[in-house]
Amino acid sequence: MREAVALKQWLVEQTPPLANEIFLDIDPESGLRAGTRWKDALRQANARCEAVICLLSGNWEASHECKVEYRTAENLNKQIFVARLEPSTGGDITSEWQRCDLFGDGATTAVDIGGGPPVEFSTEGLYRLRDGIRGAGIGADSFIWPPLSDPGRAPYRGWEPLEEIDAAVFFGRDAQIVRALDAVRGMRLSGTNEMFVVLGPSGSGKSSFLRAGLLPRLRREDRRFALLEIVRPERNVLTGQAGFAAAIGATRISFGLKQPSLGEIKGACAAGDLDAVAGWLSEIRAVAAQRLLDRGGEAGAAPTLVLPLDQAEELFSADAGEQAHVFLDLVAGLAQRINSSEIGLVVAATIRTDRYEVMQTHPALAGVGSMLFDELKPMPPTQFKEVITGPAQRASEGGANLRVSPDLVERLLSDAGEGADTLPMLALTMSRLYADYGSTGEL
Repeated sequence: MREAVALKQWLVEQTPPLANEIFLDIDPESGLRAGTRWKDALRQANARCEAVICLLSGNWEASHECKVEYRTAENLNKQIFVARLEPSTGGDITSEWQRCDLFGDGATTAVDIGGGPPVEFSTEGLYRLRDGIRGAGIGADSFIWPPLSDPGRAPYRGWEPLEEIDAAVFFGRDAQIVRALDAVRGMRLSGTNEMFVVLGPSGSGKSSFLRAGLLPRLRREDRRFALLEIVRPERNVLTGQAGFAAAIGATRISFGLKQPSLGEIKGACAAGDLDAVAGWLSEIRAVAAQRLLDRGGEAGAAPTLVLPLDQAEELFSADAGEQAHVFLDLVAGLAQRINSSEIGLVVAATIRTDRYEVMQTHPALAGVGSMLFDELKPMPPTQFKEVITGPAQRASEGGANLRVSPDLVERLLSDAGEGADTLPMLALTMSRLYADYGSTGEL
């Protein structure tokens, strides 16, 4: 177990915030306490974690409990990092996951933990593992701020939904993000549902949760998922500016597929041409899979496409039009066609609570399995402090010093009450305060 202790020590030296994030049962500071029912404690740690690191060795292979923990992590749909300490370990049980080797020829890194000689790891393997863990972080601090594409972007967005580039300033929903990621990974493995439905009342932050919470983290898991551009139905869900055709076209271009033209895609979507649309989406999956092979990945199932559908209630409004019906028929047909042998397409949709029954009972979706995610309850005031101070902290870390006065924090927390309307009003308040006083460095 000296290797596990040494690895934790090295990871914390590289990324100090991990000191309180890595659970190691034998750690004297944060591990199991005397008198603890250790099996229960390990299962609880497994359930609430963001990812599990397996250090494969002869001891690991001989340990029943290690394999139980691994299977538990798989059943909970956790992200798993596999690092080998010795050759020829792990066998088929961990073959689904990309591995890195902490042994072998080349430069080594010695980690001194006392009580014996330093533990030596392959330097290349250590950095591969570190970069993978950093890329799997759930918290806002695992994303870059300010975004490279918009260095002057305001950290408080007001009533505008947060976008993917705002993942670094999206606070207050970490627990829900972990559970949503686990659920979507589970859908890919189980093959029983095609729609992931984020349900919540108006003002609960569904759009921001999808755009800045779930999608940026799924995009990092490119061995399992390939994301389409976001569809916003409005009145023309197929041919509109943020419609289905535009999403297909933009995604194909991002994967280097310049044909067919957007006009041709719009025509096929409007006509409900299932064969053409399914073919274009399958081609995106094939290119995504080839990219993984080109990067040295192992052959396996192609990544599952994720179609984000924001504000799906617009599909069922009085002015939705004929395109809404054609779109729903296409979604149902694609779910059956692309998912015939494996889950190749997942639709991640947000919808208001009061419109969910209409979606649930719509004839076109009768054969489409749905997983309901209704955990976006009104945020308790105890989490508002993170929403208030977190973006300012990220702005300061990015070089634009910004402080929120403790008196202001106290007043905002005092004024904030429970209810769906509280969060948007707080977001608007912070946005206006930033616009008026952000240049001074203090709100």
